[in-house]
Amino acid sequence: MSHAVRHTWPPPRLPVSDTPGLSLPRLSFTVETECAERTNKLVGGAARSLLAAIGAPAPVAQKVGDAATVAAHYLVGHSQQSRYQLRIHTDPAGITLAVTDYLERPVDGPPAWLPVARNGQFQRPAADPPHGKDHELDLHRTPDGHISLTHRTPWPRPATPQPAH
Repeated sequence: MSHAVRHTWPPPRLPVSDTPGLSLPRLSFTVETECAERTNKLVGGAARSLLAAIGAPAPVAQKVGDAATVAAHYLVGHSQQSRYQLRIHTDPAGITLAVTDYLERPVDGPPAWLPVARNGQFQRPAADPPHGKDHELDLHRTPDGHISLTHRTPWPRPATPQPAH
Protein backbone atom coordinates (compact mmCIF):
# COMPACT_ATOMS: atom_id res chain seq x y z
CA MET A 1 0.00 0.00 0.00
CA SER A 2 1.34 3.39 -0.96
CA HIS A 3 0.74 6.64 0.89
CA ALA A 4 0.96 9.97 -0.86
CA VAL A 5 2.27 12.84 1.21
CA ARG A 6 2.10 16.39 -0.06
CA HIS A 7 4.61 18.92 1.12
CA THR A 8 4.43 22.61 0.44
CA TRP A 9 7.82 24.25 0.45
CA PRO A 10 8.46 26.86 1.37
CA PRO A 11 5.60 26.88 3.89
CA PRO A 12 3.01 29.66 3.52
CA ARG A 13 4.23 32.84 5.19
CA LEU A 14 2.31 35.03 7.60
CA PRO A 15 3.32 38.66 7.97
CA VAL A 16 4.04 39.39 11.61
CA SER A 17 2.51 42.67 12.76
CA ASP A 18 4.87 45.44 13.89
CA THR A 19 7.85 43.56 12.45
CA PRO A 20 8.54 44.64 8.88
CA GLY A 21 10.47 42.06 6.92
CA LEU A 22 9.69 39.22 9.36
CA SER A 23 7.02 36.80 8.22
CA LEU A 24 6.66 33.34 9.64
CA PRO A 25 4.24 30.51 9.01
CA ARG A 26 1.25 30.33 11.29
CA LEU A 27 1.41 26.99 13.03
CA SER A 28 0.04 24.83 15.80
CA PHE A 29 2.37 22.05 16.84
CA THR A 30 2.06 19.32 19.48
CA VAL A 31 4.66 16.86 20.75
CA GLU A 32 3.64 14.16 23.22
CA THR A 33 6.11 12.24 25.35
CA GLU A 34 6.37 10.12 28.47
CA CYS A 35 6.43 11.90 31.79
CA ALA A 36 9.97 10.79 32.63
CA GLU A 37 13.26 12.33 33.74
CA ARG A 38 15.26 14.23 31.13
CA THR A 39 12.36 14.48 28.68
CA ASN A 40 12.39 18.19 29.54
CA LYS A 41 15.57 18.54 27.45
CA LEU A 42 13.89 16.75 24.55
CA VAL A 43 10.87 19.08 24.77
CA GLY A 44 13.03 22.21 25.01
CA GLY A 45 15.12 21.09 22.03
CA ALA A 46 11.98 20.35 20.01
CA ALA A 47 10.65 23.86 20.68
CA ARG A 48 13.97 25.51 19.72
CA SER A 49 14.36 23.39 16.58
CA LEU A 50 10.81 23.97 15.39
CA LEU A 51 11.02 27.73 15.82
CA ALA A 52 14.44 27.90 14.16
CA ALA A 53 13.11 25.83 11.25
CA ILE A 54 10.29 28.32 10.58
CA GLY A 55 12.67 31.26 10.72
CA ALA A 56 12.08 32.67 14.21
CA PRO A 57 14.91 34.91 15.42
CA ALA A 58 17.49 32.90 17.39
CA PRO A 59 16.94 34.78 20.70
CA VAL A 60 13.18 34.10 20.48
CA ALA A 61 13.69 30.40 19.70
CA GLN A 62 16.15 30.16 22.60
CA LYS A 63 13.80 31.93 25.03
CA VAL A 64 10.83 29.71 24.13
CA GLY A 65 13.00 26.58 24.20
CA ASP A 66 14.27 27.49 27.66
CA ALA A 67 10.69 28.10 28.87
CA ALA A 68 9.65 24.69 27.48
CA THR A 69 12.58 23.00 29.25
CA VAL A 70 11.74 24.59 32.61
CA ALA A 71 7.99 23.93 32.25
CA ALA A 72 8.56 20.27 31.34
CA HIS A 73 10.98 19.84 34.26
CA TYR A 74 8.33 21.20 36.65
CA LEU A 75 5.61 19.04 35.15
CA VAL A 76 7.68 15.83 35.29
CA GLY A 77 8.38 16.49 38.98
CA HIS A 78 4.78 17.28 39.91
CA SER A 79 2.43 15.38 37.59
CA GLN A 80 0.77 12.07 38.41
CA GLN A 81 0.11 11.40 34.69
CA SER A 82 2.18 9.07 32.51
CA ARG A 83 2.41 11.39 29.48
CA TYR A 84 2.45 15.09 28.70
CA GLN A 85 2.44 17.42 25.71
CA LEU A 86 4.32 20.43 24.44
CA ARG A 87 2.00 22.67 22.43
CA ILE A 88 3.23 25.62 20.38
CA HIS A 89 0.98 28.05 18.56
CA THR A 90 2.18 31.04 16.55
CA ASP A 91 0.07 34.00 15.49
CA PRO A 92 0.80 37.49 14.16
CA ALA A 93 1.54 38.81 17.67
CA GLY A 94 3.82 36.07 18.98
CA ILE A 95 4.23 32.54 20.25
CA THR A 96 2.18 30.73 22.88
CA LEU A 97 3.73 27.70 24.51
CA ALA A 98 1.93 25.24 26.78
CA VAL A 99 3.29 22.19 28.56
CA THR A 100 0.44 20.13 29.98
CA ASP A 101 -0.50 16.70 31.21
CA TYR A 102 -4.12 17.22 30.10
CA LEU A 103 -4.34 15.05 26.98
CA GLU A 104 -8.06 14.31 26.72
CA ARG A 105 -10.20 15.85 24.01
CA PRO A 106 -12.95 17.58 25.98
CA VAL A 107 -16.47 16.93 24.76
CA ASP A 108 -18.04 19.77 26.72
CA GLY A 109 -15.27 22.33 26.21
CA PRO A 110 -11.91 22.85 27.87
CA PRO A 111 -11.41 22.03 31.56
CA ALA A 112 -11.62 24.68 34.27
CA TRP A 113 -8.01 25.88 34.51
CA LEU A 114 -7.42 27.71 37.77
CA PRO A 115 -4.37 29.94 38.25
CA VAL A 116 -1.98 28.87 41.00
CA ALA A 117 -0.10 31.42 43.13
CA ARG A 118 3.58 31.07 44.05
CA ASN A 119 2.50 29.65 47.43
CA GLY A 120 0.70 26.76 45.67
CA GLN A 121 -2.82 27.99 46.43
CA PHE A 122 -5.53 28.36 43.80
CA GLN A 123 -6.36 31.94 42.84
CA ARG A 124 -9.61 33.34 41.56
CA PRO A 125 -9.66 33.10 37.78
CA ALA A 126 -9.87 36.36 35.88
CA ALA A 127 -12.63 36.80 33.31
CA ASP A 128 -9.97 36.76 30.58
CA PRO A 129 -6.77 35.41 32.11
CA PRO A 130 -3.83 37.58 31.09
CA HIS A 131 -0.51 36.02 30.26
CA GLY A 132 2.28 36.89 32.65
CA LYS A 133 5.21 38.99 31.61
CA ASP A 134 6.95 37.57 28.57
CA HIS A 135 9.66 35.97 30.72
CA GLU A 136 7.32 34.15 33.10
CA LEU A 137 5.55 30.83 33.11
CA ASP A 138 1.91 30.82 34.20
CA LEU A 139 0.95 27.76 36.27
CA HIS A 140 -2.63 26.48 36.18
CA ARG A 141 -4.29 23.34 37.55
CA THR A 142 -7.68 21.76 37.13
CA PRO A 143 -9.68 20.84 40.23
CA ASP A 144 -8.88 17.18 39.51
CA GLY A 145 -5.10 17.85 39.44
CA HIS A 146 -4.03 18.28 35.81
CA ILE A 147 -1.18 20.76 35.27
CA SER A 148 -0.58 23.35 32.55
CA LEU A 149 2.30 25.79 32.33
CA THR A 150 2.00 28.47 29.66
CA HIS A 151 4.34 31.09 28.30
CA ARG A 152 3.72 33.91 25.82
CA THR A 153 6.53 35.55 23.85
CA PRO A 154 5.78 38.44 21.50
CA TRP A 155 7.61 38.72 18.20
CA PRO A 156 10.43 41.24 18.43
CA ARG A 157 9.68 44.75 17.34
CA PRO A 158 12.02 46.38 14.87
CA ALA A 159 14.69 48.64 16.28
CA THR A 160 13.67 52.28 16.14
CA PRO A 161 16.21 54.41 14.34
CA GLN A 162 17.92 56.82 16.72
CA PRO A 163 18.07 60.47 15.62
CA ALA A 164 21.53 61.60 14.53
CA HIS A 165 23.19 64.08 16.86
